[in-house]
Order: sequence, then C-alpha cells, then structure tokens
Amino acid sequence: MMGSAENVTSEGVLTALKIAVIDFCMKYGIRLVAAIVTLIVGSLIIRLICRGVLKSKWYGKLDKNVHGFTTAAIKIALYAALIVCIVAILGIPMASVAAIIASCGVAIGLALQGSLSNLAGGLMLLIFKPFRVGDYIETKDYQGTVDEIGIFSTSLTTVDNRRVFLPNASLSNSNLSNNTYYEERMVQQVFPVDYDAPVDLVCRVLKEAAETIPELLPDKPIIARFCEFDGSSSNYQLRVWCKSSDYWNVYYAVLDKGKRALTENGIKIPYPIVEVKPSDDRKYE
Repeated sequence: MMGSAENVTSEGVLTALKIAVIDFCMKYGIRLVAAIVTLIVGSLIIRLICRGVLKSKWYGKLDKNVHGFTTAAIKIALYAALIVCIVAILGIPMASVAAIIASCGVAIGLALQGSLSNLAGGLMLLIFKPFRVGDYIETKDYQGTVDEIGIFSTSLTTVDNRRVFLPNASLSNSNLSNNTYYEERMVQQVFPVDYDAPVDLVCRVLKEAAETIPELLPDKPIIARFCEFDGSSSNYQLRVWCKSSDYWNVYYAVLDKGKRALTENGIKIPYPIVEVKPSDDRKYE
C-alpha cells in the first residue's frame, strides 16, 4: 500500500510538472519565438532602410560633413525602437524597464563618460565647422585629409595612405591647423647663403627662379628678401603664392629651383665650421 501511494504521488508530481512546463511554453514560448523573429526581421528591415537612406535624394543634398553622423544616428534610433518592440512582445512591463534604466543611468554614464564626451565633441565640430570633409588638417600627432566626421571619432587619410581615427573630444578641445581652409596658400622657404654674396644678386636670382614655377598665382607678388644673420650664413626668405591643392608641388619646386639657381650663379650655401685652437695652458712640474 505504501509503495502504490508513493507511485501515485510521483506520477502526480510529474504530471503537474509537465502541465507547468506546457503552460510556461504556451505562455512565454510563443512570445520568445515572436521576439526572435522580430529581431531577425527588424534587423533586415533596418539594413534596407539604411541603404535606402544612403541612396535617397535628400541624403545626397545634406552637407558631406554630417553624412557619417546622420547615418549613425538613424541606426541608433531604429535599433532602439526595435528593442522597445521586443520588450513589449516579451510582456515585460515598460514601467519596470524604465525603472531599471533610471537606476542604471548613473553607472552607464560613468562607464560611457569618454564616449559621451566624444559625442559632444562631434556635435561641436558639426556646429562650429573648424574643418570639413576633404580638408587637410594637422594636429599635434597626425596630419591628413578628413574622410568622415562620425559620432565618436573623425577619420583621416595620411599622406602615406594610412587611415587614422581621432576622438572627437580631443579634436574639439585641442589646437589644430586647417591647411586647406582657404583656397590660396603661401609657400615660404629660407635659403642660407655665404656672407659675401651681394644682397641684390641673391634676391634677383631667387625671384627669377620662382618665376619659372607654373603653379604660382599670377596676381600674387613673389617676394625675395634678406631676413636675418645666422651663425655661419646670411638667410634669405622666398615667398610665393599658389592654390592650396598645389602646395606640396610648389613647395618642392621652390627648394629645387632655388638651390639650382644659386649654384648656377656661383652663390655658395655655407655650412657650420668649427675651429679648434690649441690650448695656451701649460703645466709645470
């Protein structure tokens, strides 16, 4: 009798457990499957929407500086809406979700402090526009052409074809030079020559050499002047103007043609000389 009672009790527990599992699956399994399907379908829809936005006419009319920022903002907003839909499908009370987010807000803010400062820096860059996409900028550590201004970082392509990502916070709070902000730019180079070289001759030779450079702006003067005495030379400064896009071509042309012209006219470029004299000190025993 005791054995049969125990069997009945075990069968009842198993039956109750099966019923509980079936009820749980019926109640939450369908929601879980629906949430997974929503996640997959929603992700595909978000990708299609982002592709459509990139090909839309209004997106093409936007300033290139905000393209990366706009794309990232749209993705974040769409995925946030998708998460809200999944939470609702799972039957989680939104009030509880809001309470959890509020309680974790301080911790999240501390953890994302650097990212939030980069986000604020990106907004500052877009508002005040110290540089634009396509500009050649120079910072303390890097210089290159701006490819994209994103939400958290700005990407540059350096002269040696490297992709560099700089945090927006550092760019908005540090000194930088925008070398292509203006369409025209001055190229200046100093040439050291011998003390005995006539000033008028050196200035004329440098100016005539610069006049042979085709990229120079015709409406801007070519200036060649004696500027300073150095330890072993007299220094002359040559200044010319060109388009910002031609800067490096003109820079190297000034060096090349200036050096050739000085050499052809017999004007020497000196180098430091160290004169060592014997000591007059004598030692007596």
